[in-house]
Amino acid sequence: MSVQTVIHKDGSKTYKVRWREGGSHRARHFGRLEDARTWDAEVRRRRQSGDLVLLTAGSQTLGEYAAKWWEDYAEQHLAPRTLEVYASQLDLRITPVLGGYRLREITPGLVQEFLGRLGREGVGDASIVKTATVLQSIFNRAVIEGLAERNPVAVVRKPPQRRKREPDLVSPVTVERIRANLREPDAMLVSLLAYAGLRPESEAVTLTWGQVGRRSLRIDASKTGRQRHVRLLAPLAEDLEVWRTALGSPAEGTLVCPRRAGAAWDQSAWRNWVRRIYRPAAIKAGLDTSTRPRDLRGSFASLLIWEGQTVVEVAQQLGHSAEMCLRSYAGVFAEFSIEERVSAEQAIRDARAKAQT
Repeated sequence: MSVQTVIHKDGSKTYKVRWREGGSHRARHFGRLEDARTWDAEVRRRRQSGDLVLLTAGSQTLGEYAAKWWEDYAEQHLAPRTLEVYASQLDLRITPVLGGYRLREITPGLVQEFLGRLGREGVGDASIVKTATVLQSIFNRAVIEGLAERNPVAVVRKPPQRRKREPDLVSPVTVERIRANLREPDAMLVSLLAYAGLRPESEAVTLTWGQVGRRSLRIDASKTGRQRHVRLLAPLAEDLEVWRTALGSPAEGTLVCPRRAGAAWDQSAWRNWVRRIYRPAAIKAGLDTSTRPRDLRGSFASLLIWEGQTVVEVAQQLGHSAEMCLRSYAGVFAEFSIEERVSAEQAIRDARAKAQT
C-alpha cells in the first residue's frame, strides 16, 4: 500500500493509492493528497479487521444495478401503479444523471446536490420526494446484498410532503346516488370503495371471492406488503351476496369486480372506467369535476369515526399508520361528538332509504 504522485501531461497532479486484494492489484486516484492518505489509512484499517473486501463492493454502476433491482425486486413486490411511478422517475431523472456513477461513488453530498438541482430546475416537491424514494429503495436493496455499506439517501434532507388537496369526504347519501347512476357491476365496485375503504387500483379491482369472508375482507396489500382484515359492514355484505348470486356462485379465485367479460384490470382500463363511468355518475350525484374514486376511502373513514372508533382502529381498517390517519382526517375527529355517534351500518341504511326517495 502506498500513495504515489502522478503528474499528467498538462502539469496537473493526482494521487494514486495502490493495494493488493484477492491476488489482484487495485488502485484509486484522488485529486487531493489528503483524500488519498485518508483512503490509504482506510485500506490499512480494513486489512487488519478483515473487511478489505468491502472496498471493492459496489463497483457496478447505478444504472446497471437499477436494471437488476427492477427485474429481481421491483417487479416482484410492487403494485402496478407504483411500478409506473418508479419507472418514470428512473427513466426521466435518476438514470440520466446518476446512472453512470458506481454505487460506492454515490455519497450523501452527491444525492443532496442531485435533489437540489431538481428543485432549481422547477421540479415540484412531491416529484422530488418520489425520486428520492425510488433511489432510497434501490440502495436499501444494495445494502442488503452487501453492495453498499450504507444508504446515502437515508440521511439526506428531502422536501416536506404537503397535501395537494384535502380528502373529499363523500357522504353515504351521495355514495348511494352515485350507485343509483351505475350498472350493478360498477355499483358493486363503488360499494367496496366507500364501505370498505379499499385502495382502488391495488385492492378493490384485485379483490377475489376467496378474500371475502362472513364478517371481514382479507386484504393482501401490495402497497405495504402486509395483510389486514377489514370489517365487513352488513349492507356491503348484502351487496356482495346479491352480486355473487347474480354471477352464479363464482370460484374463489375469480375477481369480485372484473372488467367486461371477466378480464383483469390494467392501467388503461382503470382510467377509462374513471373517465367514462365513475366520474359522470359522481358529477350527476353532485360532486365536483375533480372527484376521484380514491376519495371514497374518506367515506369509510368518516363512517368509522362517527361510530366512535379511535384513530388507531380507523388506521388499521384503512391500512396505514395512525399518524397518517390523523393527518388526513383530523377535521372529522374534531367534529365528532360521542353524544351524536351513529352505527356505520345504520348510516348506510338511512342513506339508502333517503336516496331512494
